Amino acid sequence: MQIPQITAFLAVAELQSFSLAAERLHITQPAVSKRIRQLEDAMQTTLFDRIGKKSILTPNGLALIPHAEQILLEIKTYKARLERGHDQPSGILSLATSHHVGLHRLPQVLRDFKIEYPQVDLDLHFMDSEDACIAISKNELELAIVTLPEIPDKRLNLEPIWIDLLQVVLAPDHPLSHLSEISSDQLLDYPAILPSTGTFTRKIINQYFATAKGSMKIILETNYLETIKVMVSANLGWSMLPIGMLDSTLTGISLNGLEIRRSLGIVTRRNRTLSLNSEAMIAMLRQAKAVDKVNKI
Repeated sequence: MQIPQITAFLAVAELQSFSLAAERLHITQPAVSKRIRQLEDAMQTTLFDRIGKKSILTPNGLALIPHAEQILLEIKTYKARLERGHDQPSGILSLATSHHVGLHRLPQVLRDFKIEYPQVDLDLHFMDSEDACIAISKNELELAIVTLPEIPDKRLNLEPIWIDLLQVVLAPDHPLSHLSEISSDQLLDYPAILPSTGTFTRKIINQYFATAKGSMKIILETNYLETIKVMVSANLGWSMLPIGMLDSTLTGISLNGLEIRRSLGIVTRRNRTLSLNSEAMIAMLRQAKAVDKVNKI
C-alpha cells in the first residue's frame, strides 16, 4: 500500500468519481484508475462499484476509509515533527479563514506575524467557516481561524480567541428603528436578510426565533456579512450582525434584551502534531486575545 494509492482512494471515495479525483490530484484519470487497481490487488478485494457515472464504495471499501485516513494523518504528523527540528518557523504556512474574520480580525495579527517571521510565506484560503472545519477534519488543512461551531465535530480542537456580540440591525429609517429593544415576533412582519442556511451564525440566529409565533420572511440569504450590511442599510430588510460592523448606516437593537454571541477562533485536528509555523501563529493569536482582554478592562 503506497501513499499515492491511499490519496487516490480517499479522493474517489469522497467525490464518487475517478475523473473528479484526477482533477483534484492534478493527474490523469488513467493514473487514478491504475492506483485504485493496484490498491485493490494489494488488498485482494474490490473497493468500488461502478454504477453509472458514479463510483460507490463497497462494504470493504467503506471499512478501509478510517485506516486510510489514519495512515495519511501519521505521515503528516511525522513531517510536522521533522519541521519542528528547525530553530525558527520558515517555509509556507497554509491556513483557512472566513471573509469576515479575514477582514475584521486577522489583518493586524497577520501583519505582526510577517514582521516577527519574515521567512514564512502565508498561504491564505478564504472559505466559509463550515467548509474550513470540514477541511481540518479531513486533514486537508492544518489550521483554520473562523467562526466556531456550537456543536463541533469530535475530530476537532476549538479554541475561542474573540467573541462577537450580535444585534438586530435595521436601516435608520426602518419602522422599528426607534425601539430600544425588540422581540422576535415583531420582526416577523418585516423582510429579513440573513446568513445562509447551515452556517454557524444562521444556526445561532435560528435558536432565538425557534419560539416565535410565525416564520421569518427571508428575502435574501448570503454568506457574506458585508453584503448583508449593505442590503440592510438600503432598508431592504433587517438582519443580525456583529456589533463591530455597526456604523452610521445601521441601527442596532437588542433582541428581547438578550446578549447574543458567537465565538471566533482556532480550529485544529485532534491528535495531529502541529508544524512550527502553525504553533507560532497560534501563539500570536493568543497574544492578540490577551491584549483584547486588557483593552476591555
